[in-house]
Amino acid sequence: MLVLFLILAPLLQVLLINRSPWGGPDLVVLAVVWLALSRGPVWGCVAGLAAGLAADVTPPADGTVGRTALVLAVTGLLAGRWREGAALPEGRTRDRNPLLAGAAGAAVGTLLQAGAAVALGDEPWRAALAALPWTLAWTVALGALVSPVLLRRRHSVEAEPRVAMRRV
Repeated sequence: MLVLFLILAPLLQVLLINRSPWGGPDLVVLAVVWLALSRGPVWGCVAGLAAGLAADVTPPADGTVGRTALVLAVTGLLAGRWREGAALPEGRTRDRNPLLAGAAGAAVGTLLQAGAAVALGDEPWRAALAALPWTLAWTVALGALVSPVLLRRRHSVEAEPRVAMRRV
């Protein structure tokens, strides 16, 4: 389900969110953060790279190709590492607060996007700062609200016993 959302996120961002007059969340950042929180840092990094490249070439592509891919790969890696939490003595891990992890991952991704756009000269800093507060608020709010649900679902799936099927 999350992988499907990851594939559709750049298209939904361009068709729905970017056309709304009141702004909206960055769906590509959210898809990467949610996948990283549910699967881990390697999945997050690969998902960020793939979704970022898709977002970079989705029309109307107007920036440096690879900028979003790099930013989202780093975001996915950081969000996945945040999910892993602190290691316990028995080798188990303790998950961090999913609400905070979703909000932090969404904030990092959104801020890195704006910073990279300004640093590479794709957008003037005034234009980047003008749109940043609304996008940041929408993305962080949605990331914080949905992340606990996704992580709770992941824990319930992992807790189910796996039954091997035997041929008779």
